[in-house]
Amino acid sequence: MVLELMDEFDDITFCYLPRDENQIADALADALATLAFMIREKDDHPWYLNILRYVKNREYPDQATENDKRALRRMAIDYVLDGKILYKKGKDQVLLRCVDAVEVRKILEEVHEGICGTHTNGFIMARQIMRFGYF
Repeated sequence: MVLELMDEFDDITFCYLPRDENQIADALADALATLAFMIREKDDHPWYLNILRYVKNREYPDQATENDKRALRRMAIDYVLDGKILYKKGKDQVLLRCVDAVEVRKILEEVHEGICGTHTNGFIMARQIMRFGYF
């Protein structure tokens, strides 16, 4: 896709920026990955169901390929199960509770309209929600 888009520009410059110096892009990538999972949440199962099943019972989805299984194992490294609640280990080792689409709506309403209401952009609001301990 990048190669196709390159033809649309007269001049392109690529600059390497170490991950430590590119925190905004890193946070946006994490948010986008989470959003992609949430969009798929159409069948009343939380986006993290496959991760939960793997962490809890080492079970893979039925149609998982070897690549899917490998990706799930790598992804599951960052998750911890405490009782029935799944947490993602943040970069600073803080545990962030995984929430489903219903809980996301409640959290967004509380953060945006609640007593600590805010009128900030999506990125700032996402950081604030993560500070509250949700993922």
